[in-house]
Amino acid sequence: MAGRAIYQRLKEPRGNSHVWRYRRIQEARGVKTASIHGPFYIRPTQANGAQPWVALDAATFDQAKLERDKKARGQSLPAENGGGRVLIADAIASFLDLKKRKNPSTVENYTFILNEFLQQTSAKYIDQVDRKVLDAYVTWLEDEKNAAPKTINNKVMVVVFMLKEAGVGSPYKIVKDLLPTVEEEIAEPYSEKDLKKVFAEMDEAETCRYTFFLMTACRENEVAHAKWTDLVLKGNIPHFVVQAKKFKYSEGSAGEFTPKSHERREIPITRELVDMLQKCKKESTSEWIFPNEQGDPEGHFLRKFKKIAFRAGLNCGNCKTTRSEGRLTKTQVEKNCATYSEGCSLHYLHRLRKTRATFWHTHDITLRTIQAYLGHADLKTTQKYLGVQDAAEVESKINKPMF
Repeated sequence: MAGRAIYQRLKEPRGNSHVWRYRRIQEARGVKTASIHGPFYIRPTQANGAQPWVALDAATFDQAKLERDKKARGQSLPAENGGGRVLIADAIASFLDLKKRKNPSTVENYTFILNEFLQQTSAKYIDQVDRKVLDAYVTWLEDEKNAAPKTINNKVMVVVFMLKEAGVGSPYKIVKDLLPTVEEEIAEPYSEKDLKKVFAEMDEAETCRYTFFLMTACRENEVAHAKWTDLVLKGNIPHFVVQAKKFKYSEGSAGEFTPKSHERREIPITRELVDMLQKCKKESTSEWIFPNEQGDPEGHFLRKFKKIAFRAGLNCGNCKTTRSEGRLTKTQVEKNCATYSEGCSLHYLHRLRKTRATFWHTHDITLRTIQAYLGHADLKTTQKYLGVQDAAEVESKINKPMF
């Protein structure tokens, strides 16, 4: 039953009458399912070949996915007073099971946060998680853990995502007034000096990969789902096209990618990058420009980039990170980015995006054009991406004679 599709039974016209048909509900990324309501059905394969339809008790599609996954594991919803109630521990297990396709570090982080929430909260069932419970969790993070506002927001949102998967309606509305205010970070592009340092530590494949990030100013997911067919010529100028696409993973399951803005956009790329990509393509057998070892979209760009920045000696030495270590007994260990290669908050892929945006701006590309390249719906968002110009370049302009 694992991975079985969820269906609705709909009445459809046929000639002068109507017939009942079961229609599969798509679960791909980008497909909106919040407005879909039951009844829902699944069709598990039986040993004798028969495939009876099984009605689910769920009222919403999120609840239906949780119920289906529980049935797949041979679990049943714990009953209390004749009504089905879901344990928080079971909801967490189902959520982590759904996220197992993500990279291991993300799953490990989700696991740590949700288990921390489970140990701290006094609630036992999902339907007991209300504003008061989440307020207590935020207060505990602030007072007992001394967590920074950004850390608190990230942890609470993981809990919110879990509640959403468990069928809790609009959990974000419960916490939106509880979250601490995070001061907006000033965009700090990489200097020419630091770019030279970080790229000097890369091998040929890494240079191609992160030059692509830098020159296109694309988001991580957009680069992960970049195909060779997305490279086109437009008026003899090479462009990378960001667009929605459907595909299949190496193990056969269906996948779908939708840009954040849900809009197709074209970004001009440099001849230097084109030369790199042509060399990479000669050695590639994949439809993806940057596939992982299984031939699927790569999911470890950030971790690899942080390690490169560490090798380049660019970690600040001030960042502290708590990590879970140990195969059997997980122990929380605090690490410093001076020795922990992935622990410096100064290095993130969006910083390459901001660096390119700042470069475009200082080289007289209009804000509206930069907005289109970045795929921003609001020009104000684009303006936040523009950092302070490189000091050496500013100095040359300041010292330029005025008359």
